[in-house]
Amino acid sequence: MEDVDYFVDKLKSYGVGRRKLDDILFVNDKPPPRLGVYDFDEENYCHEVIQSICNIPGCTYTSESLLEFENHYNSCHRYSCAECKKVLPSPHFLDLHIQETHDSFFAVLAERKPSYCCYIEECKLKFNTGEERNQHCVKEHKLPKEFRFETKPKGKTKKKSKANKSTDEAAMDLDPASTSEGKSKFLFNNSKLKTFAKYTGRKFTKSDDKKSSKDVNMDAVMTDLKESLPE
Repeated sequence: MEDVDYFVDKLKSYGVGRRKLDDILFVNDKPPPRLGVYDFDEENYCHEVIQSICNIPGCTYTSESLLEFENHYNSCHRYSCAECKKVLPSPHFLDLHIQETHDSFFAVLAERKPSYCCYIEECKLKFNTGEERNQHCVKEHKLPKEFRFETKPKGKTKKKSKANKSTDEAAMDLDPASTSEGKSKFLFNNSKLKTFAKYTGRKFTKSDDKKSSKDVNMDAVMTDLKESLPE
């Protein structure tokens, strides 16, 4: 009975809950080592860098990140027009572009009834012109005033170079020394039109004004002609 009480007292003395590292119970033990966590991956093919090449004709974009490649494709090739290669930000804008730019039936229909859809896909209003639609989007949907869906490219005006201008001016200038000597071969008469000389009629016979022309008696000619005919 005494032994049972002894063991119970011992268990109660040891069963005090969580003990600290400097407790008497761990005096004779070795201190706990400090170990880190290491992950050794022998699959080298998972770490190879694979370049993603854009397979769209004419595009030379390459990327080592799949996320960058997806961003490039979504922004440059996903919503592009097959006719004019214009890139649009969303499928709704792509539908509007194809309908308003490349659909001949839309041009005829827009003259009869409102056909310009709103830029916001959830808005089902239609307008007669694109300007009315822009005013609606700015006022109702708070779009920026500078927002332009269909911006027509400005025509490039070719400017003449300085070398061409100098040659043109030199060609127009006349040498005063050459014009002073004798008659010039070319006349620059801008006030008069250059036309052919007036046709006065071509004379196939030589006319002699000195000789007086005799009148012809037609009655005598007819009688001579009748006499010469056979009976």
